[in-house]
Amino acid sequence: MTDVYRERESATLAAPPVNLCGDPKDNGEFLWDMARDCRERQIKAFWLVSLGVKGYLLVATDRIKGIECPDLVSGAYANNNYWQLAWQRGYDWFGQQAWGTIGLGVNAAHHRSHEQLHLHISKARQGTPGTVPGVKAQLDKAAKAGEIAKDWKGWSAHVVAVTGEDQSGNPQKRNYRAVHIDSFATINLFKALYDNVVAPGKTEKMEDQTMIVIEAGTGAADGFYVLNSSDKLPQGIGVCDSLLLCK
Repeated sequence: MTDVYRERESATLAAPPVNLCGDPKDNGEFLWDMARDCRERQIKAFWLVSLGVKGYLLVATDRIKGIECPDLVSGAYANNNYWQLAWQRGYDWFGQQAWGTIGLGVNAAHHRSHEQLHLHISKARQGTPGTVPGVKAQLDKAAKAGEIAKDWKGWSAHVVAVTGEDQSGNPQKRNYRAVHIDSFATINLFKALYDNVVAPGKTEKMEDQTMIVIEAGTGAADGFYVLNSSDKLPQGIGVCDSLLLCK
């Protein structure tokens, strides 16, 4: 893995753009009010975990509206590996609860319910026995067929169709850009998305993107699939709900 996607040793600490990231003085957004007012969490922690509708939410404790905040890519928050922490919490909590395959996801700006950065820690949809395979089974099959990129440079060109479910439980097939990685423990996934998908094409914006992480094979030892989609991608989608049981 190239060093460009590894977390930086120091952040710029520059004030993030208010229109894209929000203002610490904001109020009235439930998740931000909760994060700002929380009086009991680890010292200097940049995250907390809240119960979601299904599963949990890892919520940023700095004022960050969502995926579109540029300081997640390069700036004050680029060091904060929200994804790795979400995976660790999900693995610890759900690993012994027969929860099945764990997935993480963030929604596009115009699809989310809250204007404060939060990652869903949820169960990957298991499909319907005899008809639709589970999400992970579909991805494992696509990987064996060579349909999933093996490095970041190939991410944008490797598009796979994955059948999940809509909010009514009906099968929903959508396209996702997919890459397999061994680990994201020291990788800024927001930067990887920006550098390899958003910036090169210049036709999409970070605010349009959903990003999903699902463990591959038999578990974390076999790596992870990082998926990306948006409404701008043909047959794409801007939410992670189709693949994750989070609503």
